[in-house]
Amino acid sequence: MTSDRHLALMALMNEITAPAKTYDNCIRRAGAASSNSPQYDAAVERGNAALDDIEQAVRLWVETNAPQPAAGRCGVPSPDGRFVCALKPHSAEELHADRPREDAMPNGRRMVWQTPVELPEGFERHTCITVKCAACGYRYDETEFDHHFPSLGDAVDGAIGSGWDELKDGRVLCESADGKHEELRRTVGVVDQDADETAEATR
Repeated sequence: MTSDRHLALMALMNEITAPAKTYDNCIRRAGAASSNSPQYDAAVERGNAALDDIEQAVRLWVETNAPQPAAGRCGVPSPDGRFVCALKPHSAEELHADRPREDAMPNGRRMVWQTPVELPEGFERHTCITVKCAACGYRYDETEFDHHFPSLGDAVDGAIGSGWDELKDGRVLCESADGKHEELRRTVGVVDQDADETAEATR
């Protein structure tokens, strides 16, 4: 079954077919004419106008058919407009840009850009994310096997909910308290979830 987005794409293709043919004709006319002739200048001018019509139609389509975020996700578009933030909704003060590592992780959490790609009816995409401790490599396995999460945000939330710590560089630590774990907690820093929630509630 054709989705609304596919129907919109088909309409766009129909809309730009005529100016695309005009542009091709202008290329042929310009190639057959002398580069200093009025015929050449007229062909170039008309061809450029056809390209402008195509650009305007495409820009309008992009503005009116922006990718829709998955339910329960932030959905703020990336700088190039091709992706959306796939984390759970969070404050607008958090950065949404491709920046250096230290700037791209407000409150210790990196923005996660994902492209919402449509699938044919009857198909479902399942993102498989597993978690392991940054210090000892212990895998998060609340069940007998590795636990699989649908997104990075869910994986971090699941590990934290089980008593793990989230480091300010986006990694997580299990509950072990030996020297290697404590060194990472001290040097990298642990995200204070309670402080973040308090700050969010006061906004």
